[in-house]
Parts: sequence; structure tokens; C-alpha cells
Amino acid sequence: MSLPVNTRLSWFQQFQSSAIVMYCLQICIVLSGSTLGLYFLGQNQLIVPVTLGAIATALTDFDDRLSIRLRNLAFVCLLFFCVSSILDFLYPYKLLFILYLSLSSAGFILLGALGQRYATISFGTILLSIYTMFGLGEYQDWYFQPTCYVLGVLWYGLIAIVFYLIKPSLPVQDNLSRCFSQIAALLDAKARLFDPDNVENVEGLLYQLSLKNSEVVQSFNTTKASLLTRLKASRANKNTMYWLNLYFLAQDIHEQASANYLHYEQIHQNFSRTDLIFRFQKNIRLQAQACQQLARCILHQQPFQPNPVAAQALNNLHDSMQEWIRDNPQNIEVKNLQLILSNLDSVQERFNHINDLDRQQQQHYQQHVDNLNLLDDDIHGVHDLWLKLKQHLTPESALFRHAVRIAFVFALGYAISLLPFAKNGYWILLTSLFVCQMRYFATKSRLKMRTLGTLLGVLLGIPVLYFVPSVEGQLLLTIIFGVCFFYLSAKKYAMATLMATLMVLLIFNLKGAGYAVILPRIIDTLIGCLIAWIAVNTIWPDWNFRNISKTIEKSSDATLNYFDAVVEQYVQGKTNSIAYRRARRAAHNAQTELASMISSLSTEPEPDQNLIHHAFRYLVYSHSQLSYISALGSHREQVLDAQVLELLQWCQQTLDEVLRQHIPLDMTHIQQKLFEIQTINTEEILSNHLQLVLKQISLLLETLPELIRLRTQLIHAEIK
Repeated sequence: MSLPVNTRLSWFQQFQSSAIVMYCLQICIVLSGSTLGLYFLGQNQLIVPVTLGAIATALTDFDDRLSIRLRNLAFVCLLFFCVSSILDFLYPYKLLFILYLSLSSAGFILLGALGQRYATISFGTILLSIYTMFGLGEYQDWYFQPTCYVLGVLWYGLIAIVFYLIKPSLPVQDNLSRCFSQIAALLDAKARLFDPDNVENVEGLLYQLSLKNSEVVQSFNTTKASLLTRLKASRANKNTMYWLNLYFLAQDIHEQASANYLHYEQIHQNFSRTDLIFRFQKNIRLQAQACQQLARCILHQQPFQPNPVAAQALNNLHDSMQEWIRDNPQNIEVKNLQLILSNLDSVQERFNHINDLDRQQQQHYQQHVDNLNLLDDDIHGVHDLWLKLKQHLTPESALFRHAVRIAFVFALGYAISLLPFAKNGYWILLTSLFVCQMRYFATKSRLKMRTLGTLLGVLLGIPVLYFVPSVEGQLLLTIIFGVCFFYLSAKKYAMATLMATLMVLLIFNLKGAGYAVILPRIIDTLIGCLIAWIAVNTIWPDWNFRNISKTIEKSSDATLNYFDAVVEQYVQGKTNSIAYRRARRAAHNAQTELASMISSLSTEPEPDQNLIHHAFRYLVYSHSQLSYISALGSHREQVLDAQVLELLQWCQQTLDEVLRQHIPLDMTHIQQKLFEIQTINTEEILSNHLQLVLKQISLLLETLPELIRLRTQLIHAEIK
């Protein structure tokens, strides 16, 4: 029984709108052409090098506009051909081979300083260098293997460009959709703070909230790159402007979602027996659901329809709030909840007018483009190129230290591969390349997963080779395992390694070496993991407990710059200026780096549990301070009241002195200012906006002493 036309059309639209499904289909076509296609054409000798060239090219792929894709493709062709040819010429000269392999690989790592696009191409080129070693000495003509790699590049590039032309905006839609999905997760995490049963676990929930915030910021950075490359192509079309407006909408919702107006312990104490905080929790979760719904609408290019239940729930919350105020006229604690309610109203209003965005395509076009261009990481001239490289030509740079480690790993790995027992020793280099990461935590994680994935792959590979003896069947399995590898590579590394192991075993079996490489594969994997482990432990080890003070200083400085930008707008009036957006982005990126560093502390050698405890608490207080500033940022308006403005500027100066200049904190002065704020709140009739400003100043000052105490303990406990 056939499906109805509408159902089939809907299924096809969903299929087209899934970036991961389209990518897997693209990889399937590429691998089918380089394996089964060449096999049925009778070109068996081309299968291995062309397939390896296509795989290496796939790992250099980067979302970009068509002109840059074509330029990158030409660059990769030239690079792959030259690198493979040089290795072929140096193969008889082992010392020169080792020197070139290690130094060139370190140089390619350093090229990552020029931006993510160059880092991706560099990694693919290093991988191609190792793939070249697979076939050295097997071909009569020196140019045969390099030419096959170029064919693999061109074949992958052709298919990738065809898929790009079919759906050029799909990466942007996918990234934007992920942004709103991450914001939904952030809101869900925030909703748990309004559960009175979680009163004993507030700090743990705030820590989880900071991690969710980091994921949102990372999604923003990826989305920015997709939008920026399309805006550079030409004046944006209707769709691009719509995505751009959605991007800035997501940023504004994130600023409001990450805002904090209170100590959560206090609302549990004051409102746990009322329906108020339960209604707040319900409304926050409904807005999380709205973000998820919007994410689906973006992906499938459907109009967003606000949920009437959300509007009704918000109205009920307003009624409940008014009733509570009427029954408790003397209780001023409800003001904190009123600030949150104001934020919920603002976010709901944005959801109600999302469909107006496509009618505002050309409004503030240049302002939006300028705001996005401030995030541009591309190279602008030779001087800019040198500046980007120069800052990483020092052991202080994590990238430089990683490049030196890779050079060491490759030199030692290839030297070991020359020994008699290491017949397929290039597997040592391949393993080391994937395992040796820039950070200790990432290397340790990859080490376990790589070893586990390889061992499982080898164990499963034996029955696969036995039960599927035909070439056609093995090529079909190569395609399946290859698609699974690319699908899982960013999700589950151990499973991805398993699939890669099976894929390569089958490819090698085409040379009649399937069973022969099984035992060497295990030995070489263990050796490669050991070399990578030695490198990250002995060559400028990037143990995060040795970088605590530097990361804290960077995070504090970025947060204070954001606060400065916010205060400036309270003085001069609200604008979405480039300086403001730059400061906001830098603050959240620095907080993300801090969260990543602290999250990995417990995995490092001989962890100090006391240090870890203080670090986790510091992250909670640091994120809280950023949340208080975000609340000020989401409601920024010019303040004309001289007394309130003076308090805001005094708070700004105090945070700068204590966190940036390291001047001792004067608790007496802090208490005086908090008392002054309390007096203004109780004795004067203030607008809601001024109450917000005073409340956020209080929160910043109240949490400052504990933040300073934790920072001091962390820096004193740091291992130099």
C-alpha cells in the first residue's frame, strides 16, 4: 500500500531538512563511487588511494560559500599532491623523511592559528601524509599515488558542491536550529532552580546551568561562521536576512535567559508554600518548548505559531502575582519575582512577533552586517596573517606546545615503525595523531576511546572477513562502515573508531592483507597511544590546574569589560552597538573556557579534591556574576536618577579595583552601600527599572566577597 502524496512530500521535506541525513547521503555517494564505482569500472588499483584521498578531503570540509569552496578545493588538490610527492621522493632517505614529516606536521598545526578553516585543512593534510605512507614503494611511478589522491579530492569536491547547490542554506538552518535547541536546554536547566524540592542543591543546579550556557555560546560561534561567509558573498538575499534576524533574536533571548535577578535560596524560603514559583517554573518550561518548536520550524522552513497555552499560562501567572501582592502588601521580596516576570513577558513578546522578522528584511541591514562582521576571524592582508601567527610562536601558546608535541610524536613514531616488529608502523602515527589532543583532558578521553574502539574493531573484523569473503560484499560494508564513521565521529568517538577500524581492515583486504594487519594493528595502536600519552605528560603538559590563575584573570577581565559596556549604555542610552555585542560575546566565551577548564580538573593526575571543590564553587559564583550583568544588559536603558547612577558606577569601579587591580575588598564600605540601596528601596517610590538596577547592584556586591575568597583559595592552591 503506497503512502499518500502529502505524506510522501512531508517525508521528503523532512529528509531534505536534516543536515546529518544529507551529509550521510553525501558520504555514501562519495564512498560508493570510490569503491564500487571503480571496482565495476575495472580500476581496482585506484580504489585504495582514491578512497583515502576522498576521506582525507571529507575531513577538511568546512561550511562556506561557493567561491571559497572552489578555492579551498584547488588549494587542497595542490597541497595533497605536493605533500604526497615530497614524501615519495624522501622515502629512501629515512633521516630526511623523519625531519620533513615531523617539522611539516608541526607547521601545519601552527597554520591553525589563521582560523578554523585553515586548521581543518591542515589536519586533513597531516592525515594525508600518513595515508601516503600506506602506499610508499608499491607503485612504479612516483606521481601515481599523488594523482589518485587528487582524484579523490575532486570526486569528493564534486559531490559536496552538488549537495551545496541543492540546499545551500541547510548548514545555517541546522546551526540556527541547534542554537534554539541549546537555549531550550538552558531554560529547562533554569526551570529546575524554581523547584522548592531542590533547595539543598542550588549550587549544583547553578553549575549545570553554567555548562548549558557554555553549549549555547559554542552554538552561537558556529552559527556566526555560517552566516558570515554568506553575507560576504554579496548583498544578502531575503532568506539570509531572515536567518540573520533570527541569529540576533537568539542572542537577545539568550541574554534574557541567562539573566539572574535573585538568590534562589531566598525564593524557596519565601514562596515555597505558594503557587508562584511553580507557575514561574511552568512558564520557563513553556518558553523552552517554544524554543524547541522554533528550532524545528527553522529546520523545516515552516512558520512559527505561538502556543496559546503559553500566553494563557503567563496571564495566569500575572493574576496569581497580583493576588499575592494584594494579600501581602508589606512584603517586598516579591519584587525579585516581578523582575523575572518582566523578562518572561519580554521573551513571550518576541515569540509573538517572530513571523514579523521576514517583513523586516532590509531594516537596519548595515547595522546587522557590521555587528556580525565584528566577529570575523578571517585574514585581512599579510600584516594580519603575521599577527595571527606571531602570537602563537611562543611556548605560552597552547597551539605551539601542541605542534611541538606532534613533531615529537611523529619523529618517535616513525622511528619505531622502522623496527622489524612494526611492519605496518604508520598505524602508530595514525593513532597518535587522533589521540594526541591539545589538552590533557581531551587526550586522556581519546586514549581510552581509541584503544577500546580499535580492539573492538579488530575483534569484529575477523568474523566480518571470514563470513563476507566476496569483494563486492566487502566494498559494500566499507561504504556502510565509512558512513557510520562520519556520522559518529562528532558524537561517539569510540564507536567512530570501531567503524574506522573495520573500514580500513576491509580496504587493506583488497591488497590481500586483511588478516595480516590485525595483530600489528593492535600492537601499533597501543604503541601510538603510549607515545601520545608520553608527549602530553612530558612536553609542556597542559594540565588545567596549572592554568587556573590565567583562566580566572581572562574570565574576570572579559566579564568586567561587558559590565563596562552595560554601564556605558545606562549612562548614554541603549544601543546595539558593535562594542556592546563584542564585549558580551567575549564575556560568554571566556566563561565557556573557564567552565571547560574546571570541568576537566577531576580527570587530571592526582586531583586535589579540595581544589576541585573550590573550583566548582568559583564557577558557580563567576557565572552568577555574569548572569547579574546579563540581567542589567537585557533591560539597559538610560538612567537619569543621579543617586542610582552613582551607585551603579561605584559598583563598576569597585569590581574593577577588586577583580582587575587586586585591591583588597573593603567589607565595611560594601555593607554601607548595601544599606544605602535598602534604604532607597524602602523609603522612596522608584520605577520598576530603577528597582531592577538597584537589585542587580545588590546581587553583584553580595556575591563579591565569596567570589574573592574562592579565587584567592584557588590561586594559592595552584601548582606552579
